[in-house]
Amino acid sequence: MFLKAQKVTHLHLTAIVVCILLAFGAMAQGPKRDRDEGIAQYTGSNTVGAGNSWVTLRGIGFMWASKPDTTMPTLPNLFGEVNSEIGLTGYASLLVASRIMSYTWNKWPQFGNVVIGAKVTLPDNKELRFRGYGLELKYIYNTTPNFASLGGFRMGGTGFNAEGYTVEGSNLQLKFVHDIDAISKVSWLPLKAGINIGARIPFSKESYALSQFLFDAGLIYAGLGFDLFAEYSLEAFNNFSGPKQIKGLGPPKLNNEPVVIEVAFPENPMFITLGGRVRYDNGVTLAAFVPILVSKNVGSSMTKADLGIWSSGGFADEKARGINERFDPWFAKWKIVGELSFPLIYRQTGSEMMRNFLLLKNKGGTKRIDIDEQLKVKEAVPDSSGAVDQDKKKRLEDIQKKREEIQKQE
Repeated sequence: MFLKAQKVTHLHLTAIVVCILLAFGAMAQGPKRDRDEGIAQYTGSNTVGAGNSWVTLRGIGFMWASKPDTTMPTLPNLFGEVNSEIGLTGYASLLVASRIMSYTWNKWPQFGNVVIGAKVTLPDNKELRFRGYGLELKYIYNTTPNFASLGGFRMGGTGFNAEGYTVEGSNLQLKFVHDIDAISKVSWLPLKAGINIGARIPFSKESYALSQFLFDAGLIYAGLGFDLFAEYSLEAFNNFSGPKQIKGLGPPKLNNEPVVIEVAFPENPMFITLGGRVRYDNGVTLAAFVPILVSKNVGSSMTKADLGIWSSGGFADEKARGINERFDPWFAKWKIVGELSFPLIYRQTGSEMMRNFLLLKNKGGTKRIDIDEQLKVKEAVPDSSGAVDQDKKKRLEDIQKKREEIQKQE
């Protein structure tokens, strides 16, 4: 009798512990998460939840070293940006952004740009999905009229600056997004990866106001309280099969000929970005990342050594193609970016609730109950702990109902 009573007691204690863990899993919803988190240039396929509103403040800093044959000083550049995304439906959102502080001129900061756009995804995002597809469309108006340019290659606010190539005025940017979310298939593997392919098309008809092809690839370890990520970004001219000639950037030559430069594919602006993000339960996230330039020079460069060779008749192959000015990817070698993001309006989405549950389930190797598997149980164990099993099953069903309610609201 004693042994039998002891066995029943152990069964009761085990069932009680299971219920406590289950209750903890139901209450510990995890941090508020932005379903549309990306990196620096890379954006994911998803949108924020319907009615949700997120704000992101970003600070960017770098030193742009002067070239030996220019008079521009080496000065720190500090920019401020603000971004906001508002969920219109469960699969469409409104994007608003601005660089509120751009390059200084005559010791005064200038206003940068204004961005408005939209993002849509397929309406299959109520649950975690392995493959996601999205489309992002932005209208960008660049207002900065003056900046220190690469070798003086600019006309007004159009030309080469420390970050790459900029066209003043109106631009249309389009990105197609495809990504995968590994946790939807393997619950212990919180990895996301994806690519963006698109274009930035200026409205200006000037010959030097060129379009660019955009490509971004990102890899994110999306943990419970922190993320780690890496990104490759490219802004390319139409120079995939050969160098692209750009005419008219800068004042004409002494013989009144337009300036002609040549940009090879490795000289396109391209960066590798490494960084991380810390996430708090109230939805606030702090991120820091470092874009590192990986562009490489081809042919003549803007150095005193190459100037001497150029003046003495060197680089004849370039001159034979009509090139009359040297070019190299004299962009910022590195940047440091800090980011603060927080929700203004928040309602948890079904997919992010499930992501938190899976992350909590696998946190620290602690074994927790799989809701979907437990809901398949049709009968309680036929012993004296049956009442506890019924209570456990009811809790599981309540959690499932809550998930369904959230999904219906999206």
